[in-house]
Amino acid sequence: MFPKKFYRLIFTTLMSLTMSFMMSGIITYLNLGFSSDFFSQWLIHSFPKAWVAAFVVAYIVIPRVAKISEALVKKD
Repeated sequence: MFPKKFYRLIFTTLMSLTMSFMMSGIITYLNLGFSSDFFSQWLIHSFPKAWVAAFVVAYIVIPRVAKISEALVKKD
């Protein structure tokens, strides 16, 4: 288990990995179809680039989106 101070880093890493993995796979499929080099194009070329971008964006955006979401939800 990790200390609570690492929550944001762990959450951002897991969220960005999951989203970029799925989205890069879908976009690679839409662009190339299921060709013989689909997996190499996806896992070697598309996914790593997508993950780096997604991590940076998520690290910056998630706290702001959380605050906006809190403001939009009624308090009990």
